[in-house]
Amino acid sequence: MGLLVFVRNLLLALCLFLVLGFLYYSAWKLHFFQWEDSNSVVLSFDSAGQTLGSEYDRLGFLLKLDSKLPVELATKYANFSEGACKPGYASALMTAIFPRFSKPAPMFLDDSFRKWARIREFVPPFGIKGQDNLIKAILSVTKQYRLTPALDSLSCRRCIIVGNGGVLANKSLGSRIDDYDIVVR
Repeated sequence: MGLLVFVRNLLLALCLFLVLGFLYYSAWKLHFFQWEDSNSVVLSFDSAGQTLGSEYDRLGFLLKLDSKLPVELATKYANFSEGACKPGYASALMTAIFPRFSKPAPMFLDDSFRKWARIREFVPPFGIKGQDNLIKAILSVTKQYRLTPALDSLSCRRCIIVGNGGVLANKSLGSRIDDYDIVVR
């Protein structure tokens, strides 16, 4: 009977030690990665090291994303009709939302992906940090991963990403999907 009491007390002490250790570790992690409320002021920096101001979160994303375009984009693209090709629009809008964004790499990666040092520091979808082996494996089994010369010469390419989860099954959207220049499935 004395042995069972000893084992029970030992397990109780071990559990208490584990709980306290977890709380200490969690408190350190929460302190290290501070959670901010919506009213907090966080200064961020763009890729050139310039201060972005308090309208961006600590990762550099715009805190209050509204449907209005920044003034410079609104004036530049004001004369384009709905659905018309707007060269550089997506890149400029992405830069307005996430000032650290830059487009240093081609649309599709090839065997030379390791030379793109600028995208190696960001995790997906903005870079390839930690993905070297996966990209190498995918490229080794992919027969063709470059754009055709006809697509590469277009000044504006419309892309769509279509999943295979069955959401679009029997929706008769084939002709609509075919309107895009590049379809990623």
